[in-house]
Amino acid sequence: MQRITEIWTDDSRCDERGMGAVLNVHFQSGDGIIISLDSKVDAPLFRDVLNGKCRNSPQTDGERVYWENGASLSVKEMLAMLESGINDGGGNVEKQMGGIEK
Repeated sequence: MQRITEIWTDDSRCDERGMGAVLNVHFQSGDGIIISLDSKVDAPLFRDVLNGKCRNSPQTDGERVYWENGASLSVKEMLAMLESGINDGGGNVEKQMGGIEK
């Protein structure tokens, strides 16, 4: 499994509900993905992330991205979002990946 080395959020295009926030995730291989968090708007723990209460405080243990309120995304979940193209309803996932393995 690929390990996460760096994460950050970009909320420069967010509306008042937090729609438009993206998560930038970089892996030890140098590959990276940018994932919209819009698909999580109805998940209770992600409401605090999206409305700005803890959006800019993501952390990683190398296997998942998590926030102080308990919201989290595993590498497996992020890769599934990437593969399915179902991310923000419009398939808005960017990838800069070579050999990421599940």
